[in-house]
Amino acid sequence: MRKLCSAPGCEEIAEAGKARCAVHQAEQDGRRAAQKAAAQATPHAAAARALYADPRWKVAARRFLDRHPLCVDCGELGVVEPATDVDHVVPHKGDRVLFWDRSNWQALCHRCHSRKTAREVWHGDRG
Repeated sequence: MRKLCSAPGCEEIAEAGKARCAVHQAEQDGRRAAQKAAAQATPHAAAARALYADPRWKVAARRFLDRHPLCVDCGELGVVEPATDVDHVVPHKGDRVLFWDRSNWQALCHRCHSRKTAREVWHGDRG
C-alpha cells in the first residue's frame, strides 16, 4: 500500500516501509545521526563506555543474568521472555558508585532495554 510522506506539507509518496519520502527520510536520518554523535561525544558517554568495557562488568552482568533469567518488564505484562541485558534502573551517567550498585540493576530482554534506553536518551525519561 502506498502512502503520502508524513512530513508536514509534503505530497510525495513515502518510501516503502517508511513514513517519509526519500528527501524527508534522509533529512530525518541526518538529524538523528547528528544527535546520536553529539550524545556519544559527552563526558558521560565516554565514562560509560569505559565502565562497560571493564572485564569485571562482563562477569558481574553474566552472574546477575544467571540469577535473574527473565525480563522484568515483560514479566509485568505476564509474558515470559529471557533477559539478555542488565539495565541500570536509574541511569548512572558514568557515576561509578551508581553503576556498581546492584540494587540499581534489573534484568531486561534486549527489546525492553532498547526501548527504555531510547526513552532516556531522546526524551530524558528515567523509567
